[in-house]
Amino acid sequence: MFESFWSWLKQIYGTPSAEAIALRELEMAKRSLLEAQSAKEYAESMVKCHDARIRRLTTYLRDAHPDRKESENV
Repeated sequence: MFESFWSWLKQIYGTPSAEAIALRELEMAKRSLLEAQSAKEYAESMVKCHDARIRRLTTYLRDAHPDRKESENV
């Protein structure tokens, strides 16, 4: 019983192996990748949203004022 307790303490407070450190870093890298992919999806969606908004507003202004010159449109 004392032996299992001692090995448990060593496992918690001992120096982790290179493999354990590499595994921990790999898991952190995977989480970071998922966060970056989510941010990318959000940014791509925002680009599409703003692009559609610009097209919609440009069309609205063009249709609302057909007598205005194209060069006056923003």
